[in-house]
Amino acid sequence: MIPITSIHNPAIVVLGDRTIVMPTWTVVPQGTTLDDIDWIRPVQEKSEVKVKHVGKYIVNIYDNGKVTCDCPGFTYRKKCKHSAKYLV
Repeated sequence: MIPITSIHNPAIVVLGDRTIVMPTWTVVPQGTTLDDIDWIRPVQEKSEVKVKHVGKYIVNIYDNGKVTCDCPGFTYRKKCKHSAKYLV
């Protein structure tokens, strides 16, 4: 078995004389099939998100300190007055 760690399903692609497992671009021996692949799915941790309604906009505050807003100013500049008051 060939271990492949990815959140996406593995696929086998033949490019010229090489056989490659996608999406990791791992070169494997010719003739390898999906039955030969040991797909290891990494554990993804979910983060806590607090949602605040500021006027007509929504500010998301993530547990890692990241703050986002859905206003046009934040979309364009990645900062705005709505999200600024929640920055640590």
